[in-house]
Amino acid sequence: MNNIINLENAHHVTLPNGLGVMICHTPEANESFVSMAVRAGHFYDPTDCQGLAHLLEHMLFMGSRHLPKPNAINGFIEQHGGTINAWTGTEYANYHYSCSGDAIAQTLPAFADMLRQPLFEEDALTNEIKNIHAEFEFKKKDDLRRLYQIHKETCNPAHPFAKFSVGNSDTFSKHHCAELKRRLRALHQTFYCAQNMRLCVASPMPLPQLEALINQCFGSLNQGELANDCWPPLYTENELGIQININPLQSARRMIVTFALPALQNDYVTKPLNYISHLIGDEGEGSLLAYLKEQDWALNLIAGSGIEGDSFKDFNVSFQLTQDGLNNKTRVLAALFSYIALIRDASSEDWRFNEKAQLNTLALEYEENVKPLSLVTEYAQHQFIFEPKELNQLRSTIGSYDRDVIEHALSFFTPDNIRLKVISNDVKTTQVCAFYEAEYSVEKIDKALLNELASPPVISHLRLPPPNPYLASEYSLILPETGFNIPNKLVDNGGYRFWFAQDQQFHSPKGDIYISFDAANFSDSLLSVAAKRIWLGALNDHLQAKYYRAEIAGLHYRIYGHQAGFTLHTRGFTHQQTLLASQLLRAVLDFEPDERAFEHHKALQIQSLHNSLLNKPTNRLFSRLSVLIQRNTQAPVELLDVIDSISYEQMRNCRNHAFERYFIEAFMHGNWASEEAKAFSTTLREQCKNAGGAPLSRAVSKLPVGGTLYHEVLCNHDDSAVVLYLQAPSPGLTDTALCMVLEQMLAAPFFNSLRTEQQLGYIVGTGYVPHNQHPGMAFYIQSPQCSPKHLLDAMTEFLFQQLNEIDFYRFYWPTIQQNLIKQLEERDLTLSMKSQRLWVSLGTQDLGFNRNIKLAKRVKELNFEEIQDFAHQLAKRERCGELVLFSKGKFEAISTKEKRTINSISQFKQEIPYY
Repeated sequence: MNNIINLENAHHVTLPNGLGVMICHTPEANESFVSMAVRAGHFYDPTDCQGLAHLLEHMLFMGSRHLPKPNAINGFIEQHGGTINAWTGTEYANYHYSCSGDAIAQTLPAFADMLRQPLFEEDALTNEIKNIHAEFEFKKKDDLRRLYQIHKETCNPAHPFAKFSVGNSDTFSKHHCAELKRRLRALHQTFYCAQNMRLCVASPMPLPQLEALINQCFGSLNQGELANDCWPPLYTENELGIQININPLQSARRMIVTFALPALQNDYVTKPLNYISHLIGDEGEGSLLAYLKEQDWALNLIAGSGIEGDSFKDFNVSFQLTQDGLNNKTRVLAALFSYIALIRDASSEDWRFNEKAQLNTLALEYEENVKPLSLVTEYAQHQFIFEPKELNQLRSTIGSYDRDVIEHALSFFTPDNIRLKVISNDVKTTQVCAFYEAEYSVEKIDKALLNELASPPVISHLRLPPPNPYLASEYSLILPETGFNIPNKLVDNGGYRFWFAQDQQFHSPKGDIYISFDAANFSDSLLSVAAKRIWLGALNDHLQAKYYRAEIAGLHYRIYGHQAGFTLHTRGFTHQQTLLASQLLRAVLDFEPDERAFEHHKALQIQSLHNSLLNKPTNRLFSRLSVLIQRNTQAPVELLDVIDSISYEQMRNCRNHAFERYFIEAFMHGNWASEEAKAFSTTLREQCKNAGGAPLSRAVSKLPVGGTLYHEVLCNHDDSAVVLYLQAPSPGLTDTALCMVLEQMLAAPFFNSLRTEQQLGYIVGTGYVPHNQHPGMAFYIQSPQCSPKHLLDAMTEFLFQQLNEIDFYRFYWPTIQQNLIKQLEERDLTLSMKSQRLWVSLGTQDLGFNRNIKLAKRVKELNFEEIQDFAHQLAKRERCGELVLFSKGKFEAISTKEKRTINSISQFKQEIPYY
């Protein structure tokens, strides 16, 4: 995808009315991508009507002159194979969509109509205020939102960042509907004009036609003028050198050190902040994080951008602290400034900068998961800041070492230029923020401490990273061999199975290795799963500093638990990857945490499980659904007690028993020759001497047909939520295809009926939900104002009505069929995605590696009468298993008298039959 959008050859034009346009001609692409940036973010909200820019963004989707119905633009874009979305930020709003390549001729005029000629109907306006309020209510218990509001209240109150950007029914109800409509029109007429907008388009349409189309769609935009952006400073002296203490909802101990910077966009050639964050965020041996972990003060560290605008930028260093780290936060700060002093002293050493430049070159040259829509969105906005020549170079690498530029950026990294946030349940607070009710306090940082930090101590443990041993001078491609384009089974001797395939599609010097362990003693009980989680946490922590150099050289690894054991996955450049996989495997087989590490990771698991119980109700319900349907998946609520009481000896016993006998399935895919794969397979077999077990079952619960099961999930949240899950009777192609089709058929009407028309909640949707390849579909609503019974009644009423009147969809069926076939036939976008698909196929015994192609063929063969039969059987409850999960929030629970309820998860799993 990276070579499909070639930004270096982008074409720039300015229409006679002043609209700046950036066009990327993409002759080989089969999609078009469009983004319009408008300098009309929430900074431009009237002081007495905050959130108006956000409301305007919503209202543009609520009907325009040629597409007058609410959300008609969404349906129109979907019919042309795409999606449309928007956001409102600080200085900018952005509207963006994708569509089939040749459909841009139909969709761009509709997009222009939406932006130019909105209707602002009062009924739609009333509804959208309710939606924005529901969105606001939904985010009230989001710690990031609460933190953001406190940030607004502790910056310069004269800066527009201090405004409430979201809006809610309280802020909008201060104005009558007619007055809001007038203000929306005024905001739209002032800011949605050619001089104040920038367009970016990437399309396979030939350039002359595309230019003519853009002119036709946007040439009649009112010229207007560019919005003024002359703001006061974001922070005055009063807002620097302060400590902000915050009580979070989720259990957390964090410290965020913010350095207040001006915008450094002009340094786009050197990109000094990328270089500085690369060094501060280093996790290797000798790094700041490694030192803090040795002292047991920190668990994690992230360095990089915070909020930013055209004239300001926050650089954040965020620490996840231990209790001891919180008690020693001044020493953590001293270590940070000591490390910054090392960076400042080494600013004359260009080799380190050049190595980072090489890493960036590799990352860009072999970039895999480029999201074209994100890219055009980014470039629409960049046009306000950069000249065309600069725009075409923005995604080039850090190419030019410039000591002066680096030292200028470092000049802002001083103690008197910081703001400190301390986030913990232990801190004392004195005030409550507006809207989100988060408790906080503000105090000046002691002058004596700032003076000490200005001359930090030298810490001998700290050192800047050495040359990267995993970085190769060149990366070459192997010659493809016949017969290895799909996985070949090289070894299968009972307890050990090894597959190999070459990449013959992406021509990239990369690959993936998966090594999965099925171990009964890591999955057959709550105790064994608890032991596995603690062991994996300690193992990953142990490996972090050791293999960080490999990570930044493009050799990545993950070691993660699954329902039957755990998997080691390496990916990235094939150069030295087998060596890395062998080294990691040795650590996996040999590593046994000491008692201190055990206690530390046990406490982290308890904190993590507690936090997962604070997740949004819908997330909790879907998580519980996976637990109930998959035999070997455990619920956080049941794991908590076990992890709380597990001893070090119990963990060691589970770990030792797990490695006495296990089954291994491995898969190697990418830029390797078959001889290399055979050699690695032999090495792997020699390392894993106890591979002699059998693969473990991935069974799924067989839900009863004709009688619904009910399960309540207790949740610490005011919203109610319901998930209605329908399980297909078999994993066969027909049942899978019918599930997929019906879910897609009902998705838009379900959303429109229950969210847009009935206003039942902010989170409303449907999903195709397979478990271990067994198909099913889910309908869900989360609501701040309705009881779960009300939600379930509305859902079932909708379903019965639609299923009994399914003939209504006969007209839409060809479009739905076409879109689904397109999704199923979609080619893998990246080598890693292909590796993952093949790996999943191996796990589900799809040894033709073509299940999606078979499904597409089955969807093509489906006739509407089959869909009708399926729908009528569903309506009569004769086809699918049914499970209702609900969380009552602040309302009454669904009465389950005389209903089949699941009270004990473990008892349910013992008694239910399995597929």
